[in-house]
Amino acid sequence: MKLDLSTLGLCLKRFFEPQWVQTMARQSKFVQRVSALSGSIFLQAWVFSCLEQSQVTLKHLAQSCLDLGVVISPQGVDERINGYSVQFMEAMFQEGLALFRHQQGLPLAILSQFTALNIFDSTVITLPAVLAAAFPGCGGNASPASVKVQLGLEFLRGHFKQLALRPGKEVDQSYEAYLSLIEAGSLNLIDLGYFKVASLQTIADRLAYFLCPYLAKTGLLTPQGEPIDLLNWLQSAATQPVERTVLLGSQHHLPCRLLAFPLTQEAADRRRYKAKQKAKREGKAITKPHLALLGWFILVSNVPDTMLTLAQVPRVYRIRWQIELTFKLWKSYGGLRHLAGWRQERLLTELYARLIGLVLTQFLLAPLRLPFGPAANREVSPVQVRKILQRFARLLNQALLTPDRLLPLLQEMFSHISRFGFKDKRRKKPNLYYALHLAAYVFSLPLPVEADLDLLPFLA
Repeated sequence: MKLDLSTLGLCLKRFFEPQWVQTMARQSKFVQRVSALSGSIFLQAWVFSCLEQSQVTLKHLAQSCLDLGVVISPQGVDERINGYSVQFMEAMFQEGLALFRHQQGLPLAILSQFTALNIFDSTVITLPAVLAAAFPGCGGNASPASVKVQLGLEFLRGHFKQLALRPGKEVDQSYEAYLSLIEAGSLNLIDLGYFKVASLQTIADRLAYFLCPYLAKTGLLTPQGEPIDLLNWLQSAATQPVERTVLLGSQHHLPCRLLAFPLTQEAADRRRYKAKQKAKREGKAITKPHLALLGWFILVSNVPDTMLTLAQVPRVYRIRWQIELTFKLWKSYGGLRHLAGWRQERLLTELYARLIGLVLTQFLLAPLRLPFGPAANREVSPVQVRKILQRFARLLNQALLTPDRLLPLLQEMFSHISRFGFKDKRRKKPNLYYALHLAAYVFSLPLPVEADLDLLPFLA
């Protein structure tokens, strides 16, 4: 996956292009008359302030406007934050989600048979109580307001296919909008919270593939329709990974593979402890058979073993952790824990501005994930890249006013990333991307042509 600074620059120019942004601002009624604080200035001030600061104040926004040649007081900025600014920033967020995408995927032989690799999961972000009506939370001792972010990450190309905001109290199992994003031939890593046999059937009907944890007590039948005693079968396997063909669900009878991997004693004990604590909190009893099953990690999949063998499954399923790292980056370094203000319009305007910044960060990160040559086992650090982007945010904001400065500035920023944006080389265990690349040699898979690429240009 090549890093093309020219393409990155063109996408930035297109998204922040003043006339187009002004048209979007008029359509959302944020701009209704001629004003020094245009839609494009407002957008840039918010997005780049959010990239630069973990906590954005009205003074920060006014200073960002001044960087762009617009003199306005903090109070003047506050007066422009209203319901129309929310509509405008939400519209620009949706445009950014569609624009900031890569077409070229990672050249990984173990995944080359799939048209895409989608990871679906969610995270909850606590919000101030003033947003309880728009985004009701789960209640209890938590804030009455929270937003659940439903995220779809396309791993091969490295962009977000979906980023939807839902009420915090909504359960994942009731959310089915992600199914419309699944294309034929794609592999989809689904979190356990989404588990429904009907949803898995929908994926299969779309001629796509799923790989997800098995939900305990879901009906399992042999291909002949006989019930399966799961625990008895696993105990007969001793301590070896095993698989078998099953019909999933008492009603749907979905043909798929059941894949089981024994856990270490430490991992099994940790899962059992958590299960006991949860049962205690909920006042429920936990059975010995259920505790015994927690000694295994069990998955279901409709991927044929000719495409993904039992031995290859753990290496591929490890990819799912990337979405958890994305959530961690958002909360710890993306400012989603520091939304400021007491007005609903202020909070939502900042929320969408920060989401635009996170989509942009992901767009910049994607081409850096798999360098080749001597740097092949170097792993990009999203945290360090985010910090470097934070240092350059003000300069990028100003460079958009003089497009000829943008490409040299991007080159300078990625020069910093090449020196300071990667983790130390691992000596014992390769990073995820390099491990997936090495799978071609471990499993004797044909190498994609792109795998012969030299170092990424900015590492030369």
